Order: sequence, then structure tokens, then C-alpha cells
Amino acid sequence: MNNNRLLNRREFLKVGVAAGGGILIGIYLPQFNSLEAGSAGQFHPNAFLRIAADDVITVILGKSEMGTGIYTALPMMLVEELDAAWENVRVEAAPVDKAYFHPLFGIQMTGGSSSVTSEWERLRKAGATARAMLIAAAAKKWDAPANACTTHRGHVTYESSKRRLSYGYGALAESAATMPIPADVPLKEPRSFTIIGRRTHRLDTADKTNGAAKFGIDAMVPGALTALIARPPVFGSKAIRINDTEAKKIAGVKAVLPVQAGVAVVAAGFWAAKLGRDALTIDWDEGPNGTLSTATIREQYAQLAKAPGEVARHDGDTARALQTAAKKITSEYEVPYLAHAPMEPLNCLVDLGSDSCEIYTGTQFQSLDHAAAVKLTALPPSQVQLHTMLLGGGFGRRGSATSEFVVEAVQVAMKVQAPVKVIWTREDDIRGGWYRPMAYDRISAGLDPGGKPIAWDHRIVSQGVLEGTIFAPDNKDGSALEGAVEMPYAIPNVIGVIPCPKGMGVVLPFTFPSILTLPRSRKSLSLKKAGYRCIGLSQP
Repeated sequence: MNNNRLLNRREFLKVGVAAGGGILIGIYLPQFNSLEAGSAGQFHPNAFLRIAADDVITVILGKSEMGTGIYTALPMMLVEELDAAWENVRVEAAPVDKAYFHPLFGIQMTGGSSSVTSEWERLRKAGATARAMLIAAAAKKWDAPANACTTHRGHVTYESSKRRLSYGYGALAESAATMPIPADVPLKEPRSFTIIGRRTHRLDTADKTNGAAKFGIDAMVPGALTALIARPPVFGSKAIRINDTEAKKIAGVKAVLPVQAGVAVVAAGFWAAKLGRDALTIDWDEGPNGTLSTATIREQYAQLAKAPGEVARHDGDTARALQTAAKKITSEYEVPYLAHAPMEPLNCLVDLGSDSCEIYTGTQFQSLDHAAAVKLTALPPSQVQLHTMLLGGGFGRRGSATSEFVVEAVQVAMKVQAPVKVIWTREDDIRGGWYRPMAYDRISAGLDPGGKPIAWDHRIVSQGVLEGTIFAPDNKDGSALEGAVEMPYAIPNVIGVIPCPKGMGVVLPFTFPSILTLPRSRKSLSLKKAGYRCIGLSQP
């Protein structure tokens, strides 16, 4: 879909009806979209719904299903207002398009447990608008007032005559597609809900049970090769010498290619690629971050927790309250680096042609991945198609600001000039994936004689994984401050501090994740040299 061109109404209806044999309904909701609505007669293809001639209702979603059930929860909201039969509902992953941008973050993405809340109004309005258009079409066909027509389970009924038409009935669908789009439509009151809030079977359970469901790792195109990448032992490390003699002796190995992520072994199948990678001999340098250890970071974090820093919250006089408190309690809390470890390791299939690029992957950041592929291939955006597959778990790991698992697959495909699927093994994911950052918190609390807290001093040391991204517009990582700034307890004296000594380096999030993969020694590096910055709360 070309993001730079608006289809006029006639073109849109022609494409929609021809493609589905029914009606494709798009809703322009200006409060959720930055695109211009256009003049009368134009129709922005914000297509969330397709009703086919066989009455199948297809809900088109720009979100990613990673096991959380949003491929059921989101259709429930639309179908509730559409007043359709749930057993006729299907789900389809949307293409990458501005129409599906997240209302809050301005890109097509899934994360932050925000799918239901962010789509609550938009999808309900899409369903309600479609229902109003269907009623208008039926009323026109019957020469009846629209307010005399009702809907129920995918049918429009003219009460006085008992005439009844299904939504997918050809004449009704075609007529509905030409109806004026209501500027505003009333939404149901919660007491009228028949689907939302009721026990409803998940739409993806059957396919996931019988094996029909297609995850990213299941994607395949004719002639596709498989690639595994030998990844460096620490982040930022580069290959100094590569001996691929033994690797190329493995049956099925087609090529050994240096790429930005490491050294790719391309083969006719996974096992040949793995054996080929195992046979490589590679000498790596230590990279800019050396072999910083967890123990060293822990010691430096503990020292930083005692230093001055930025303050995010300051109520009352915490220092004085702590001095005069009847009892003072101090405790340190540590959270280690943790791997996301989704059940399905990362993977990406790229089918690259001279004038097209088809990408098949489970992703949480469709817009960024698509943009990264466009930049690499230098193809027009409309000629790069990203197909969102089901995700075997995500937990944020498949939402990468640098799109590295997509970028590396495109790079390999560009070098081998053939369709290729890059697969991360479980070992790759644990050793070379980006971890949830380590954090160190020191909390001091002061109690009055009755044991009631009167003072709270909270100091946080952590890497910033959101700084410098669209998710931290003020360049502060709110995810590191959750539970500290908005602490709900009524304590009169509170200070929340993130120590950040002057002159400390700035961490580049996502491009400089935790650097603890396979440390070779306990050699100490300063946090400044390693590129760390203590993020947080303001100078006390």
C-alpha cells in the first residue's frame, strides 16, 4: 500500500469490492491520524473491516499477536458495535500503513500493554460507522426510514415489513460502500454489550492447536535458503580473522559472508547452516566495551547510588525528616540482567527482487522495521512489504528501535541474491540478545514513634533503554522510574533521585545494550568508558 498516495473514493470502492467479493470499509478518524482527510469524495483507506459476500467478517489489525489474546480482544470491540455474528469473524494482519499507527506513539507497533486501551474508541467507531452505513443502504433499498431498521448478528431488518438482509448480501454490500460516511456515530452503552465482557472463544486457538497457525519461523517461499550468523562474544566486537575452510566442506553450505552482525553461514537448510557455523574459526577483538563484568557493574552501581543526581520527585524535607525519625530503615535492592527468551527465537525471511522486497517476520515495530528495509534496499516504500506473522512470544524483544533482526536478514539477502531466512538459535538469543537492564535501588525510610512512614529517600541506578527514542520525548526513561515517581503512599517527605555524576557518558539505547555476553575476564572498565549513564530523577 502506498503511504504517499490517497485513493479517491471510486478507486477505493473498486479495489475493496473486487478484492473481497463484498465490501471493504475504511474509517477516517482524524483524532487518531495525522493524515489529511482530503476533500469531499476522497476516502482515506483506514481499513479495519472487510465483509465478504459469504458473510465472513474480517477484522484487519495493525497489532501483533504474541500470545496475549489481542487478536480476539480487539475484534470483540469492533464486532460489538457492528452487531455481527462472532462465529463469522476472522482476523488478518494489516500491511504497514499510517492508517494503523498507534494513537499514542505515532508508529505502527504493539507494546506497553496498550493495545486494548489505545484501540478502544477507534475500533468501536469503525464498527459503529460500518453498521450505520449498512443500515443506510438497506433503508434506501427498501425506501424505508433508517431509524425503522435494526441490526442483529450480521443482518439488517426493516421491522414493519419483516424484510431482512445479511451484511454480505451483494446488493447491500455494494450499496453500503457508496453511502456517505457518518461524521459521528453513537456508541453502545456498556449495559447493552453482548460480546464485550462476555466469555468468548479465542479466534486463534483452533489454528494454534491443529498446526495451521503460521508464526515467523514457519514462513517459507520457493527457493529460500537458511542463514545462521556467528555472533561476537561481546557487543561491538568485530571479526579479525575468519577461517571458513571447514565450514565450506559441509554439504549444503552455499556461502560464508561477513555481515554487520557477524559472519553469516548460508545453507540449503537449518542443520547445514548450523554445522557450517560450528565449523568456523573466528578471532574476535574485544570491541569498544571490553569485558566488563556483572560484578564490576554491581560495585559501581552501589557507589553511584551514594552520589548526587537528578531528582524526579521532591516533597517536603526528606533529609531533616530522616534525621529526626524515631526509626530509620535502609535497604538495597538489585535486579539482574534478564533475557527476554521468547519461546520462538528471533527469525526473519526476506525475499528480495530487483524491484520488490517481501519480509516475513514476527515483529512489534512494523513501522520501524519497514523503514529500515526501505533505507537498506533503496526501494520505494510501496515496493517493500512487511508481513506480520504470529509471534511466539515477544516481551519487547521483537520491538527494536534499530530493527537489527530485520536489518541483518535484508543484508544477507542482498549479498546472496536469493530468498533467505535468518534464524537465531536459543543460544544466540541468550548470549547475544538484548537483556532487560540491571538496576540497583537504595531506599531509606523514616518512621514515627507509631511506626508510620514519614520520610522516603529512593535512589535508582539503571541503564536507560528508552532514552533517545520516540518513547522518551523528554529524553528520560520513564520505565526506570515506574513506581518511584508516582508512588501511591501518603508519605509527607519524599525524594526520588537518580545519581548521575557530571561528565558521565550517555548510553545509546538499543544500539548499546547490556555488554555482559560471554565476558572473557574480570578486567574492570569504568562506566563512563562503557557508555553508561545513570538515568533518572533531578539534582537534590
